[in-house]
Amino acid sequence: LLKQYRACLSPAEIRKADRYLKQSDRHLSLVSRALVRYLIAGAILQDPKSIPFSANEHGKPFLVESPDIHFNLSHSHGAAVCALCRGAAVGVDVEDMGRRSDLSIANRFFSSAEAELVSKASGDEKRKLFFDIWTLKEAYIKAVGKGLTIPLNSFSFNANESEKQITFRDTGQTDSMWQFFQWLPEPGKIVAAEIGRASCRERV
Repeated sequence: LLKQYRACLSPAEIRKADRYLKQSDRHLSLVSRALVRYLIAGAILQDPKSIPFSANEHGKPFLVESPDIHFNLSHSHGAAVCALCRGAAVGVDVEDMGRRSDLSIANRFFSSAEAELVSKASGDEKRKLFFDIWTLKEAYIKAVGKGLTIPLNSFSFNANESEKQITFRDTGQTDSMWQFFQWLPEPGKIVAAEIGRASCRERV
């Protein structure tokens, strides 16, 4: 299978995978890129090896010949997830909640309301709340496709609510054009995905 996956990747994707020092990281890069190609190939009925990709000015990849198919990839510590959607912008993030992390960075990168929520929590709840917010933020900026040109503290999530909403600091308003999802695919891992109409990529 690994030989098959490697054969379907572009030279640039192979070089990127081979640059990782750890074998486990090379493996994850290889299979996650193959995952993207095979999922898209199934949606557009095309050979996974022949799918042409390009990227916008912020590095977000898109399909040259099928711009209505939106996708996003994330991988972390042995887990990979791909979001695929027709006609709507999409972003996804997966994180390992057990990895060594400095939770105090919430004070720097989160909104004041989010940072306060994290600071008031303790133990396992503090760590879970941090990664709840972190994955939602990562998924959002990946869906918008402008990367870290969007400051992470310029928008906020109501992390303790069952129905997730985003609020923007400049307006104080929520944006109903986005839908947010979170789940635990396996113990210790958390995934956030965000989807909205394609036009909402221009929101910020």
